[in-house]
Amino acid sequence: MKKRLAIIIIAFCVSFALMVALCLFSMERFTLFSNYSTQVDHSSRVIMSIRSAEVSLRDIGLTERGYMITGDTMYLRFLNNAIDSVNKKIIEIKQLTLDNKEQQKNIALLKGSVALRIAAARENISYIDSSHSSTKSKFYDDSRQLMIDCNRRLRDMRNAEDKLLSDRFNSQKMYHELTNQTLKYMLIIFCLVTLVLFFIMIKELRSRMLFQEQLQAKIIDLKRSHNELSEIAYAASHDLQEPLRKIQVFSNMLLYQKNDNEDERTITLERINNSAKRMQLLITDLMNLTNLTNTDEPKTIVDSNRVLQTILVEMHDQIMGKEATVEIEPLPVITGYETQVTLLFRALLDNSLKFRREGVKPMISVTCDLINGHELSDINPDLLNKKFNRITFSDNGIGFDNKFMNKIFMIFQRLHALESEYDGKGIGLAICQRVMANHEGYLIAHGEPQMGAQFKLFFPAV
Repeated sequence: MKKRLAIIIIAFCVSFALMVALCLFSMERFTLFSNYSTQVDHSSRVIMSIRSAEVSLRDIGLTERGYMITGDTMYLRFLNNAIDSVNKKIIEIKQLTLDNKEQQKNIALLKGSVALRIAAARENISYIDSSHSSTKSKFYDDSRQLMIDCNRRLRDMRNAEDKLLSDRFNSQKMYHELTNQTLKYMLIIFCLVTLVLFFIMIKELRSRMLFQEQLQAKIIDLKRSHNELSEIAYAASHDLQEPLRKIQVFSNMLLYQKNDNEDERTITLERINNSAKRMQLLITDLMNLTNLTNTDEPKTIVDSNRVLQTILVEMHDQIMGKEATVEIEPLPVITGYETQVTLLFRALLDNSLKFRREGVKPMISVTCDLINGHELSDINPDLLNKKFNRITFSDNGIGFDNKFMNKIFMIFQRLHALESEYDGKGIGLAICQRVMANHEGYLIAHGEPQMGAQFKLFFPAV
């Protein structure tokens, strides 16, 4: 399932990268298309200005001839307007072609030719006014030749701009087609990738639905098995204890009837009685462990200090009998099940008292601090930044080798032989592990042979 999820993520990443690349490519093409469109408009304006300048130059010649023929001063006013117009157009063309060095050279030459053309026209007008004759002067012929030169330069400028306009228009057309094709291909690729991902998602969804159905069926079977196990444990705790009680009663009766001289029969009866007591305690612990799987009751606020003080009062005789010292720091308030927390603390204290070193008075300390989950990062890296109330039970007992750390939490697993001086049943720490799981917490143990042990309880901070 993780492999499929990785494939889907990679497919989405590839699709996203492809879409980004196509979008950037389209943006580049669209930018070039816009630039060439702007340049086409610019060249069109230049050509229009050149044509306007040609018209103004032609008007200068028309008004000049009109005044020569009629002598009407109205033509002089038209002549001055045409001169102003052609000068303005030359300035406009110069501003529009600042990015074109060749056109700037042509404008400089055109400006000189136009200035000479206007001077010749004015000289011709002055000659007509002074001679009072309509006969052509040499100034008129010069102005005609200058007009031809100006028109030729304007025509060359217009042809150059027409060529530039044609090139820019072709580029605009090409990038317009490229942009359209890119958008079309991008849409096709996007649709194909989307369809592929859609079918992958549908397939994965169906697979997950099937897996969910199978998981639900297994959960139902597991609940049924759990209920059957609970019924078996209940029957064992009740039905087996009655015969055990009878065995204890009859063995005690025989012990009370014994003679003053202890014989083999008496020793055997005591062993039967002790084994029956041990089996009764074992069944009780097994019942406690089975009951811990039922967490239907709501969690409540639990004062750890009060719980621990109550346990110390109950275990006072046991603690005093072993001359143990118990040091306790203030403990936090946690959210959980008070009955289970009581069972947890009692099991840890009993464990420290039980596995003491010979000739050494037991010393037990219970400390607490608020920490991040750095000690739990090996279990789950997501716990690193979460807050936990860490309650630590430390003792100076026989300890254990850390290589057996996992074994001590397994049910009926003991690090000592049944015939040893330590009467552990191999179920107490399994109960502790179950309690911490019910509280969504963690239990970590550290030990050192003949130096002591530490049991760290990590409760999620409220």
